[in-house]
Amino acid sequence: MILNYNIKEEDLVFGLDIGTRKVMGVIGYQEDDNFVVVDSAVVAHESRAMIDGQIHDISKVANAVIKVKNILEERTGIELTDVSIAAAGRLLKTYLVKAEIHFEEEKEIQRDLIRELELKGISEAQQKIKEDYKDDEIEYYSVGYSVVNYYLDDYIISNLEGHIAKSIGADVLATFLPKAVVDSLYSVMDRVGLVVSNLTLEPIAAINVAIPEKLRLLNLALVDIGAGTSDIAITKDGTVIGYGMIPIAGDEITEQIVHKYLVDFNTAEEIKYKIGKESEITFTDIMGVSHTVSSEELYEVVKGPVSRLAEEISAKVCEVNANKKPNAVFCVGGGSQVVGLTKKISEILNIPNERVAVRGGDSLINVKYLSETLNTPDVITPIGICVTALKQRGFDFIKVRFNKEEVKLLNAKRLTVLDVCMQKGLDHTNLLGRKGASLFFKLNGERRRIKGGPAEPAELFVNGKEASLDTIIHDGDEILVQPAVNGEDASAFIRDFIDPKNLKRVLINGAYMELTSICYINGKLVDKNHEIFNNDDVKILSINTIADLADYLDVPLYDKEVYVNKVKVDSSYIIRDGDSIEFKIIENKSFSQDVVDNNEIKISAEENKNTAGISYNMRSSHLTASNEEIEQKAVNPTTVTRDHTSEGLVFEDKMTQADELENKKTEIPVIVTVNGEKVIMKSEKADYIFVDVFNFIDFDLSHPQGNIILKLNGNRAAFTDSIKNGDVIEIYWEKTNKVDIL
Repeated sequence: MILNYNIKEEDLVFGLDIGTRKVMGVIGYQEDDNFVVVDSAVVAHESRAMIDGQIHDISKVANAVIKVKNILEERTGIELTDVSIAAAGRLLKTYLVKAEIHFEEEKEIQRDLIRELELKGISEAQQKIKEDYKDDEIEYYSVGYSVVNYYLDDYIISNLEGHIAKSIGADVLATFLPKAVVDSLYSVMDRVGLVVSNLTLEPIAAINVAIPEKLRLLNLALVDIGAGTSDIAITKDGTVIGYGMIPIAGDEITEQIVHKYLVDFNTAEEIKYKIGKESEITFTDIMGVSHTVSSEELYEVVKGPVSRLAEEISAKVCEVNANKKPNAVFCVGGGSQVVGLTKKISEILNIPNERVAVRGGDSLINVKYLSETLNTPDVITPIGICVTALKQRGFDFIKVRFNKEEVKLLNAKRLTVLDVCMQKGLDHTNLLGRKGASLFFKLNGERRRIKGGPAEPAELFVNGKEASLDTIIHDGDEILVQPAVNGEDASAFIRDFIDPKNLKRVLINGAYMELTSICYINGKLVDKNHEIFNNDDVKILSINTIADLADYLDVPLYDKEVYVNKVKVDSSYIIRDGDSIEFKIIENKSFSQDVVDNNEIKISAEENKNTAGISYNMRSSHLTASNEEIEQKAVNPTTVTRDHTSEGLVFEDKMTQADELENKKTEIPVIVTVNGEKVIMKSEKADYIFVDVFNFIDFDLSHPQGNIILKLNGNRAAFTDSIKNGDVIEIYWEKTNKVDIL
């Protein structure tokens, strides 16, 4: 028919449904709330140029398309230059992921956090599709997403903004399409001289006319049963909540007839659609033999594949619908006409048979026909392509330059900078950045947290002007994105918690020493430059008193007097910067091991009036010895007896062998090995201690070169350790800031 002159050509839309078996074209226009179908044409592929909805032979598909184009141009008298098409639903990949963000403490949820949550969901979906198809050469990119549910502290909520919570979440439905699908469709259109004005997805096109938005509050399933695949879309609460696909459809049934009756594929297709419509069906097989078979016999032949198809469809519908059966199922597409299919689906889903219905062109709301009414269900998708194109008129694939690289985007909505970032695989960390991880540890029993550094968000520019993720983009735009910089993870060192005022430089037995804090991590001694890690138990002890110093140096005080600036002090004396400290062994006083092993020893006033009432704690330490020399005299052993009739200790002075040797002025040589060399220690002393070694070797203690290490027979030693004949001694400097004394 030649169009009425009142219809403007620019108001017309030409939609093409390129199916596995055939190509169908529809021309129409919008009139008020109705879509008016002007004309349609159908051409079957000459051979199997498409398999399961995917173009395999571009030339053969182009031949079918040009025939449809020519038919419609001849009938309408209009030259067709623009076309709207749809990508196969079987190649659409959808991922429903739950993204979550947890906070260290409650915080108000702002829009940027919601955006970060959504981006996190898209990022996780992109990661899943990469993992699922890591061995596949197909390149997928995101063509859109929607949020099905938001969660506030694990409770579903419609809007997160403004609420206060410790965690937020979202169910994100992300959709992906292979680049090759779009490229092959465009190649066909280029060959026939058509310009793609709009591209949508087949399940989206079908649902736009089969289930209008006003019906989407209901939980409905749309099943588009084609030749090679069956596409599924589910609506609920006013939106499409999911898509699905199964790789079987009408061809399964056709092939069963081919093998049973030895007919070609096209003959089998004709037989399939006559089952149930004619009592007897006559056909000729490839051998030229004519057959007449009843519909009842043919139904028994196809009953098996029909049941399998119904089972697969029902299972996928429930899977996409969160493992629930829907309120109703609408079946469209040529494959939905197979006898017995809808009844079998209703049985499997356990819903009334009238709620599983085939939806033909005559049942569509707001669709009119200037030509004859299109009643069959295979017209739903091509009409849907036209309706979708009109809704999105002015939108198609656009090209932009992203960081100087050309990018093509499916323009099915108002595109933003976010959309192009998604397609290029930038996730939420690329765009918003990640705050540095906090550091948690204990310091002297108190829990501490060091916060990580803030992230620097991505810098976004469109055509040289500063932009945001929500900035609308257009064809030809130049987009520049400098990825976000993640915040630095928190770090800390022992030195960060040491008060510099606690540092004192003192003279100990004539040698200089810096007194700083004593540091432990998880019970192990460390220096101030040691790094703190998560869950470390840190202890920092200051050296303030003589008792602290003695504990630090592993010097027992029970047998010593302490002088500071030549004035005798007790263990509670608070050390000051510049003090000169001397530890002197108490002459002619000795204690039994039983007494030494006690934690506390009291020296009575009768024995030493200068130490009366002073309590000395003998605490051992795992600290290493100091690099300073302490001049001291050997202790002459005495005996210690315990008075069982009264509390305390009674010391009895007795002449020992050491006293006798001292009186006789006898020289007793002791031979030791020092740093690999034999050293003879010979003096009037009866007993030698470690510090005496320095009187017989050349080792300069006046100019420290680090920490001095003292070893006796392979073990760490102190200056006051006893030396015996045959001992092996090592003395050397270790260049650290930690010192050992006594």
